Amino acid sequence: MARLTIAVSIVLIITSPVFAQNLLINPGFDNADQLDGWTCATLNGQCSWSAQDRLDAPDSGSLQHDMAVSSNNTYMWSSQCVLIEAGQEYVASAWYYWPDDPDVSQQGTTRFSFWFYESAGCMGTSMAGPTETLDPVLDTWTHVQTEFTAAPTGFQSALVFIGTWQNVADEPVRARLDDLDFSTTTLFRDDFESGGTGAWTTTFP
Repeated sequence: MARLTIAVSIVLIITSPVFAQNLLINPGFDNADQLDGWTCATLNGQCSWSAQDRLDAPDSGSLQHDMAVSSNNTYMWSSQCVLIEAGQEYVASAWYYWPDDPDVSQQGTTRFSFWFYESAGCMGTSMAGPTETLDPVLDTWTHVQTEFTAAPTGFQSALVFIGTWQNVADEPVRARLDDLDFSTTTLFRDDFESGGTGAWTTTFP
């Protein structure tokens, strides 16, 4: 009986799903420091913490890109550098929200991407990873995900960034970003933690 129990335990360990580990710090913006781990780059706007959480969690929030400038094609982005393994495949995903303002036509875009770097601190030689660009979907949280991409040989880090554009002057962009994820491929990725079902299908073999 003891041998059978051990054998069953071994089988369960071998067949247990391996879940993805999110490599980002503070991906849901519920850290005490609010925007801890993230770097914001902009000349004509600001990054701020918003109390509006995607899942209405009372102790969490989101990152807000807020621009109101007098020139076209203004861009701002938030990023985070993480360590990676060469040859491993990675995928990035996020949720974004554009509030509908009756006084603003909200002509902008959101771009989500990551770049590989040879150094451990996202410096020096780089190689572009996948990019997803989307037009705003107003008043609803929308999911965006890049393609799975393998890290090149000799590369040690990746810069994960999400940016927003203001395409027309004097039209403020107030995009909110939440539940970002940067992970490796796994044997089993259920996608439920981020509120999605993209890894599942209703079709039969």
